[in-house]
Amino acid sequence: MNNLKYLFLAIIPAIAGCGASDALQEESTTRGSIRIATDDSYTRLIDTEVATFESLYKYATISVTEAPEGEVMDLLLNDSVRAVVVSRDFTEQEKSMLESKKVIAKSTKICTDGLAFVVNKQAPDSNFSFNELKDIFTGNRTSWNGLCETCPEKPIVVVFDHPKSGNARYIRQTFNIDTFPAVCSAVKSNQEVIEYVESHPEAIGIIGSNWISDPDDSVSGDFISRVRLAGVSSENDPEAVLGYHQPYQGYLADNSYPFRREVFILNRELGTRLATGFSSFVAGDKGQRIILKAGLVPAYGVIRLVETN
Repeated sequence: MNNLKYLFLAIIPAIAGCGASDALQEESTTRGSIRIATDDSYTRLIDTEVATFESLYKYATISVTEAPEGEVMDLLLNDSVRAVVVSRDFTEQEKSMLESKKVIAKSTKICTDGLAFVVNKQAPDSNFSFNELKDIFTGNRTSWNGLCETCPEKPIVVVFDHPKSGNARYIRQTFNIDTFPAVCSAVKSNQEVIEYVESHPEAIGIIGSNWISDPDDSVSGDFISRVRLAGVSSENDPEAVLGYHQPYQGYLADNSYPFRREVFILNRELGTRLATGFSSFVAGDKGQRIILKAGLVPAYGVIRLVETN
């Protein structure tokens, strides 16, 4: 099967802003000090974006808090941070809440990522059809038996990064479930998911694809060497007649991989200041190239898919 793992990108430049020479001027799009928060799935990406932004604009300081999506959104809505990075847009209720406080909810799409399913290197199977995963998350399948010809009669254990994470919310929305079946549990981070799966052959772990998507990143390389990245069939091919795909850029870009989602920077600041400048940077030329390098699909630019054998 041909692999569509990598993308090449011609970015359309976006607004980044220019720093002024006087360090004592008030906050602008390229100067000042703010606190933002990110879902743990995007910690590595946002750390790189922030480091690059601060290297270009020496009077800008951005402190990043990482937490599960539910806690991240609470920080934003309670005015504890200026902006957040999550895998969803504002809800209408959240917009109305901010509007009642005379705050305009601003969102900037920055990329597309995927949910990655990882299994132990000794796992009975490493490919799942869309319908098989649906049966697991709706409680209709609790054993490995039947997933493959040699799969044993052993219980399936599904591990999320956190009960309040964007990964858990996405699965609930995808399969229209209010609560997870007994086979599902949660730890405290994407890293802990990898550690659990590495030591439990019966486990299926769910993490953000950014943790394993950059082949040149030492952490990504370490994670993927310790577990196996599972293949998933397309939602339009629920029985996997056409095969399985992994959450690489090409399969995210052409919609072959079903568990894909849009990532946003949500911003509540008054006026146009540092959070707006950072959002524009991430959505601009340099920021989108960082996203491309990280193995995700940039939101802006002309994308060319390249097939490799």
